[in-house]
Amino acid sequence: MAQVATAGRSLEPHVDQQVRDLEARLVREQDRVPAGVVHTWVERALARFAQARVHTFVPILVERAVRAELRAVPPRATSGAALSTWARHTARDVLAAELPRRWAHTQGVAGRAEEVARALPHEEAEILVASAWLHDIGYVSALNVVGFHQLDGARFLAEHGAPERVCALVAHHAGAAAVADLVGLATELAEFADERTAARDALWYCDMTTTPDGGRVGFEDRLAEVRSRRGPDDPVVRALAVNGPEREAAVRRTRELLSAQRVPGERGCRGGC
Repeated sequence: MAQVATAGRSLEPHVDQQVRDLEARLVREQDRVPAGVVHTWVERALARFAQARVHTFVPILVERAVRAELRAVPPRATSGAALSTWARHTARDVLAAELPRRWAHTQGVAGRAEEVARALPHEEAEILVASAWLHDIGYVSALNVVGFHQLDGARFLAEHGAPERVCALVAHHAGAAAVADLVGLATELAEFADERTAARDALWYCDMTTTPDGGRVGFEDRLAEVRSRRGPDDPVVRALAVNGPEREAAVRRTRELLSAQRVPGERGCRGGC
């Protein structure tokens, strides 16, 4: 009998069809996780099981693995005061185990956002803090569809019922538009509007004054760290020629807001705060 070869595996056609039917059923049965993420989970499970000598049980094993992933996904987003709580739990559930350093950074950014939020109206504050918790979830392997973390994260959140503004803030944080231009994803990123508000500036500020380990750092030192860690050929570094001044302007405007509202800013940071 002929076999179906996909992504380095060879399955008998009827087994491969069972897996495809399973994937379609898992997408239909729930509305919390988009089809692209379910597909990624199915493929990842297949990579583990498809080399087994007997393929009869592969669909069962794949289903168990994917359902375990689904059970770990938090409920859909809510609005109001519960939004930042949902965001915190979602970020923890997807980041903490797989990417502990990214989770440490996220906690630092969110902690900074909770301080900055005191200078914003209540609804804006909630949007900022939720976005801070969620800004880097697109780095998680299960959500990595196009390989651009701002866009992958925003699309997942949109499918997951997060408010449109949170999705847009995640999509455009850290000058994403300039990077998207370099990697050919400008059209896709344009699915989300760059709102250019105080909340947007504040998210950029919080991200750009927090180290990868969650500590406090000055803006210039953070830029130097990005350049050193990524190297000159990385699109994020190349894009600094375009979005570097924009990042700096967002940081400056947020500092001015904090000063005007008499909210302490950048306590305990180092390097040009």
